[in-house]
Amino acid sequence: MTDLLPVSLLDWLMFSLVSLLVLLALFALLRRLWRGRPGQAYVRRLMFSPEAAAAQHLLDSAIGRELRVFPSVRMSDVLEVNPDLKKAHREQAWHDLFGEKLDFVLCSPRDLRVRLAVMLVDDGLSKADGRHRARLLQQLEQAGLAVVHLSPKDWPSADELREELLARLRPAAAEPTAMPGRGRVEPVIRLPQDEPDDEPRFHL
Repeated sequence: MTDLLPVSLLDWLMFSLVSLLVLLALFALLRRLWRGRPGQAYVRRLMFSPEAAAAQHLLDSAIGRELRVFPSVRMSDVLEVNPDLKKAHREQAWHDLFGEKLDFVLCSPRDLRVRLAVMLVDDGLSKADGRHRARLLQQLEQAGLAVVHLSPKDWPSADELREELLARLRPAAAEPTAMPGRGRVEPVIRLPQDEPDDEPRFHL
């Protein structure tokens, strides 16, 4: 029986390595048996939070006959970075814009032109996130798209909201137009130090 035991140091190393591999294989097998068969990978989630659902119904009641209401629209769908900015400023502007969303966008029913943006007041944001959001919304206003804020803690009536929305549908100097071969042209972000006096705006 002792003849089967390893003798040299190399034999002991090989024996230890084989034993370790066997133990690892047994551990993986036991772990898989203990975990059992995998369950369902996905479950359904709510598309709208209670506040967003209430805001959607309120907007539909207030102005749903005149404008189409689209929820959760990416800011990059209504804004593009100003190509005249320096490269570093363009990269920073795109970084600030990436992943950000507008809670609601109101569009003309005939041509789906963006007319207004609606944002829900979020008291849960940190100070840094709040400043970042305020800065982006300011850039949105400077690009010519008016923003209306709704507070879930103090909903206006449908008539009050309708009056506010209609008041913000003011004419502007110009609107984004489609150039031949380029498709739709979005309003652009301009940083304050690069913003000219004749900045293009929406024609509402």
